[in-house]
Amino acid sequence: MSVISTDDWLHEFKTSQKLTHSRAFEDLQCSILCSRLLDHFKDGTPQQIQFELQQQGLFRAHENIDMKKLQDQNAWQIVREELFYLKKKWGGPDIPIYIFPLTQEQSVTNKNGVAYPDALFLFIGELEKQELQALFAHEYNHVCRLRYLNKSLEEVTLLDSLIIEGLAECAVEELYGAKWLAPWLKDYSTDKMLAIWKTYFLPNMNVKGLDHHIEFLYGGKLPSHIGYCIGYEMVRTYIQKHASNKLHEKHSEAILMGSIFSL
Repeated sequence: MSVISTDDWLHEFKTSQKLTHSRAFEDLQCSILCSRLLDHFKDGTPQQIQFELQQQGLFRAHENIDMKKLQDQNAWQIVREELFYLKKKWGGPDIPIYIFPLTQEQSVTNKNGVAYPDALFLFIGELEKQELQALFAHEYNHVCRLRYLNKSLEEVTLLDSLIIEGLAECAVEELYGAKWLAPWLKDYSTDKMLAIWKTYFLPNMNVKGLDHHIEFLYGGKLPSHIGYCIGYEMVRTYIQKHASNKLHEKHSEAILMGSIFSL
């Protein structure tokens, strides 16, 4: 399957927009884009898929898509080459990869991605080549880890989720350097992370289901992105003591016990 030619889909969408009233643009996006993704969303409708992907960064149907900017970035070819490289490096699966414009409502960053066990989505604005490579590597590392865990998203534990994010950030750092790490990874001291881990995370590390991990990963009552920071530090300190080779094939508990969070 590899990288899907969603640029053709986008051209079709833009052409059809010219023949359609703006009130029908949402339906047009559902029929031309989301209806082609039904195989990846069990029992989902095009409208449900549209809603889920828009929460992750998919452009809104009324937004103007600048196809020239997207094509000038050569995004589809860059990701194809990166997939070839990382599949060989990590022994990863050949899955469909979908590239779409990022919504203009996303003001914090110019990129986002989401990985499922059998598909990967990238939502992008204007990116440097290495920035796009790092984004893809992060998400594809998720796919490789999920494939190794062989669990449904409802079976993944909080510890698994922390390590999934930590593995991806450490992979980006190894491949492309600290420049492309998430900026919030330096927000907390080691002592603060250890204290929050022992109080809030350790008693809940076996809680299952990604929907139940949002508060821990992103914050709210807890500090912002604290779970990402703990996951990165967990994997980083494991690597300090052990080899990073085939790290996505290590048991979550082994990574935990080899890190500073085992104290």
